[in-house]
Amino acid sequence: METTNSLIPNKSLRLIDFIVDTIIYLVITSLIIVAIRDTTEQQYVRYISAGIYFFYYFIFEYFSGQTPGKMITKTQIVYNNQEFKILKLFTRTIIRFIPIDILSYLFFKRGLHDWISNTKLIKRQ
Repeated sequence: METTNSLIPNKSLRLIDFIVDTIIYLVITSLIIVAIRDTTEQQYVRYISAGIYFFYYFIFEYFSGQTPGKMITKTQIVYNNQEFKILKLFTRTIIRFIPIDILSYLFFKRGLHDWISNTKLIKRQ
């Protein structure tokens, strides 16, 4: 499918992406936590949840450039330069753990994880 870099998604599409991905992440995490609750100490649940969060974004964005939320809104990640793609993706995913990242969309077109990783989100045709 052809894409164009001129169509930058609006904030409402980004919000839909976030809501859909958060719901899916919470369902996956809940199922895994329930499945391992008898074999895992409670203190490790937060680390498991963080790992699931990291791998959710990293794996989807690595293989398809889209998370399920982005698939629904027909948006996709574009790398300004394909060099060091895996490092950019790693950076992009780690930055999501910074609480101010989600708030950065209130003030800027690109979020903190887009800006620092030198990536952007485009609307697919």
